[in-house]
Amino acid sequence: MLNAIVDASLRYKVLVLVFFAVLVGLGVQAFRNVPVDAFPDVTPVQVTIYTESPGLASEDIEKLLTTPIEGAMAGLPGVEEVRSVSLFGLSYVGIYFKDDVDIYFARRLVGEKLQEVKGRLPQGYGEPVLGPNSSGLGQVFWYTVESADKKLSTMELRTLQDWTVRLILRTAPGVDDVTSWGGDQKQYQVRIDPRQLIKFQLSFKEVMERLAANNKQVGGQSINLGSEQYLVRGLGLVSSVRDIEQIVLAEKNGTPVYVRDVAVVEEAAAPRFGAVTRNGEEAVLGIALARVGENAKNVVDAVKAKLAVAQAALPKGVTLQPVYDRTELVKKALKTAESSLIEGALLVSIILFLFLGEFRSAIVVVVTLPMAMLIAFILMQQFGVSANLMSLAGLAIGTGMMVDGAVVLVENAFRLLAHAKQSGKPIHKTHLILEAAREVVNPIAFAILIIIVVFLPLFSLTGLEGKLFKPMAYTITFAMAGSLLLSLTLVPVLAGLILKPKEERDTFLVARAKRVYLPLLDWALDRKKLVVGAAVVLLLASLALFPFLGKEFMPQLQEGTIQFRVTGIPSSSLDESIRVSKEVSAELRKQFPQVTSVVATIGRAEGGETTDVNYMELNLETKPRDEWPQEISYSKLASEMQEALEKAVPTVVFGATQPIQSRVEELISGVRATLALKLYGEDLATLDRLATRIQGVLSKVPGVTDLSAEANRGKPQLIIKVNREATARYGINADEILEVVQSGIGGTAVSTLIDGTKRFEIAVRLTDEYRLSPASIGSIPLRTGEGALVPFSQVATIELDEGYSFIRREALQRYSVLQMDVQGRDVDGFVKEANELLKQQVELPAGYWIEWGGSFENQQRAMARLAVIVPLTIGLIFILLYTAFNSVRHATIIIANVPFAIIGGIVGLFISGQYLSVPSAIGFIAVFGVAMLNGIVMVTFLNDLRRQGHSIRDAVRQGAVLRLRPVLMTASVAILGLVPMLLSTGVGAETQRPLATVVVGGLFSSTALTLLLLPLIWEWAEHRAERRSLASRETHQGVRHEDDKSLPAR
Repeated sequence: MLNAIVDASLRYKVLVLVFFAVLVGLGVQAFRNVPVDAFPDVTPVQVTIYTESPGLASEDIEKLLTTPIEGAMAGLPGVEEVRSVSLFGLSYVGIYFKDDVDIYFARRLVGEKLQEVKGRLPQGYGEPVLGPNSSGLGQVFWYTVESADKKLSTMELRTLQDWTVRLILRTAPGVDDVTSWGGDQKQYQVRIDPRQLIKFQLSFKEVMERLAANNKQVGGQSINLGSEQYLVRGLGLVSSVRDIEQIVLAEKNGTPVYVRDVAVVEEAAAPRFGAVTRNGEEAVLGIALARVGENAKNVVDAVKAKLAVAQAALPKGVTLQPVYDRTELVKKALKTAESSLIEGALLVSIILFLFLGEFRSAIVVVVTLPMAMLIAFILMQQFGVSANLMSLAGLAIGTGMMVDGAVVLVENAFRLLAHAKQSGKPIHKTHLILEAAREVVNPIAFAILIIIVVFLPLFSLTGLEGKLFKPMAYTITFAMAGSLLLSLTLVPVLAGLILKPKEERDTFLVARAKRVYLPLLDWALDRKKLVVGAAVVLLLASLALFPFLGKEFMPQLQEGTIQFRVTGIPSSSLDESIRVSKEVSAELRKQFPQVTSVVATIGRAEGGETTDVNYMELNLETKPRDEWPQEISYSKLASEMQEALEKAVPTVVFGATQPIQSRVEELISGVRATLALKLYGEDLATLDRLATRIQGVLSKVPGVTDLSAEANRGKPQLIIKVNREATARYGINADEILEVVQSGIGGTAVSTLIDGTKRFEIAVRLTDEYRLSPASIGSIPLRTGEGALVPFSQVATIELDEGYSFIRREALQRYSVLQMDVQGRDVDGFVKEANELLKQQVELPAGYWIEWGGSFENQQRAMARLAVIVPLTIGLIFILLYTAFNSVRHATIIIANVPFAIIGGIVGLFISGQYLSVPSAIGFIAVFGVAMLNGIVMVTFLNDLRRQGHSIRDAVRQGAVLRLRPVLMTASVAILGLVPMLLSTGVGAETQRPLATVVVGGLFSSTALTLLLLPLIWEWAEHRAERRSLASRETHQGVRHEDDKSLPAR
């Protein structure tokens, strides 16, 4: 069938050329339209539920809101896990679904269940809502709203952001929501004086009810006046402070009592849970969130276009300043991948020319490179694979492999044309090309199929590693499928049109290689045991290095940005955190000239993040690398900054990270750290005690850095407890006392003032003199049932205590977290050592257990899966080889060559000091593919020569020399295709380097062994097979001779 395809292609050359011209057009279009991102979207299918309950402490949030919501969601179909955080004023529940669940279906399931749950939640504690339909990496664009002349307050800037900028940006295609953070939300506050309430015999509740009742708009149907219909509207909405002040609360002795008689009404800032500072100044931040599945670059472009519209709608002197733009990273990452691709392709072209010494042949082969890539882009678009670091790395690995088929075919065609010219007979070029193709088309097709099969294990990966590496497997598969199509169709056609019969002269490189190789081969063939023994010793020695290679999930992607996580003590106030952020910002800009701006996001936005006011993230903007005073890596700069900051501000804990890394870590294990130890159990005090002991043990394990237990105990609380006996004695309801706590001290929104499209809360609270200290709260006067006055302290106890700033839960259990990073050693070894020490030194009570999370979890899962899939794949390859050769012997010879390819890879990793990670495992997979390709082509040729009647030794010598050039070409093409990736220093180079190291190292060893070990094993196997067939023939003849003797004479 393959021969028929080649035959048809050569017969209809013009059709083939037209077909590929169309394909080029489609490929270029796909290349332009394929979605572009820095990184595959690794976020799980996740739906979040937020319930805001202002003023409620974390313990109450957990009890009243989180536990019932979490319990209901755990039973939904397709749910993998449920995580939650309960913190001051907010319940957050994250429901993580299996990867094959559609996000919109998941949201519908959660939405339906939420309707049921709402009925079971206590009244008056907030309304649970679904979070934005954005992935964890959805924060694609940050900007600040700034007043150039500083005339506008942070409240005015926040109002512009909420009601002008945000509404415009939300209409940008692909944007799911725009979060506002920092500044002050405007509120109309009614500050009640309790003495005035008593004077007019009013209760707190009555004031709240009157405010709500006097702010309405109604419709009165319609009336007919003559022949016309008039609609009836009743307008009673308040529109200003004066309107609120004039609301009548009651009437005493014929005189109305107005709001202004019992309260002061003013525009003021609502209580806030977070702030933003930029270069030490308070700022208002907007964050555009991309919808799940959207292309980051397109979304950012759309947001920037709308930003210009928003800027035009703002008052003079107010500007929108970009702070973080994901496309910067996308550009840098794609530049890394593109330069590796282009440089690789150029090196491949040079190598082909050096080996073939003939420009025309090199052209035929080089044409297949861009063609295979364009086919890959067409298929990427069809299958929805974005162009990112990982998928383009797949193309870079494939650079060498894509041309392998073409190299073998063109080299063979070139050789046959040269032989025909030397023979002096008339040359039928098309016929010769067909013959050349027929000789190699089967091994080429099988070799390419085997390379595709070799990458099948990557499709089996799940979770984070699946999302990271499947794009790579897709692009390699697409490119190799394209390469197979080209080898069968376009390459023979171009060879027929472009190649010319020439005398076959070895180029300087090939001649030199042959001079070295032939004597070496003869020497090896005469010393089989020595050579095989040496190869086995080398293999065992390299495997002995294996335990010394550290293991990690994946090298860290350097994003070219620095972020710090800063955690203060749990009792820190928002004002204290703002002061720290200003100090840190000044310190960084003073000591490090590389820094251009520092944006600190403190606490949380009014919806969204799950952090308290003692936590902040510092995002640094730096100058371009070439403007830095000295050449230094980002990670080194970050550690220098951390040292300087720890000296300058010793009261807080710093941890260096990067924006995307931080988000990915949090999504994987619910923790913003590379490695986390989770301690599960019921009692918070016991969890705290055990966490402190475990922290002491872990701090002694070598390699641990940034070790911190999440400090969540120590949140100061003012506990107001109703005294039931006193309330009964005075005839006061507990409800009245709690109303004063909730609305009087905390403040409650009772209605909304509508100003055009803007909406502002009308909130009720006590005047400040009754809210500032335990003593002033204790002096709040209350009216008894008989009309007497009693101070608040007579009916409730007021005391100071400590509580928890947040409570984490996972799998319906509370847990505590120890976060850490590991430096200077591998994560796997660190975890093993830590577990040993913990077993010896910490005894966990019944019902308490520990688990490791973060990147370690992924590495274990990925390695466990590969350990099952790789042997299965080798089995499948063996079956393919058996199909190709119809011989177990030849299939075994090729498979036996594969383990020796490992040698160079392991040595490469060991020398370069890199760890065994998922990318390096993929490198080994790629090496196996190339080693097999060379093995298949070599064995096919040796078998052909044997069939032509050559002796075994002759077949080995002739075949090995004939295949020397293509074997060296395919290996050097694959090696040089990856050299740019090996030496690259751009964004994302770290993730690709281990892969390139293994492939380059492995190809050196596998090529040497293909050229020496394979002919040697083949010769030994052929001799053995020959001896066997001789012996069986002699036995057979002997039996016939005996039979003849035993026949009776006639």
